[in-house]
Amino acid sequence: MNRTNRTALPALALAMVAGIAMLGAPRAGGAADSKAYYTAAQAAAGAKAFAQSCAQCHGAHLQGVSAPALKGASMHGSQSIADIYSFMAQQMPAGNPGSLKPATYAAIMAFILKQNGHPAGSTTLTAQSVKSITEKI
Repeated sequence: MNRTNRTALPALALAMVAGIAMLGAPRAGGAADSKAYYTAAQAAAGAKAFAQSCAQCHGAHLQGVSAPALKGASMHGSQSIADIYSFMAQQMPAGNPGSLKPATYAAIMAFILKQNGHPAGSTTLTAQSVKSITEKI
């Protein structure tokens, strides 16, 4: 190996490490940049409500069964959080739309946000507060 190649190797290795690190970096404007709209306890309650009222159609892991997936690429950038909540609160569950309490819909939305990489915080998501969230999942 000549002298030029030996000095170029550390720079190349550093560039490769930086490139690999960028692969795991959150995308600009993605969930990692999101405001915390819900609490961890609320998302936990939402997981239970989701299992009872939503998982039959949307899947236990939000992967979609007879209804669309609620996690992953199909959700990212599709609609605002407010729009998704509004649809859910008015149209779900499919057999009995609008039948859950507003706090239950908010908890389910918190669970969906958590599953899509949005961080928990110290503020509880409410039926009123969610209406102003224009950020996309």
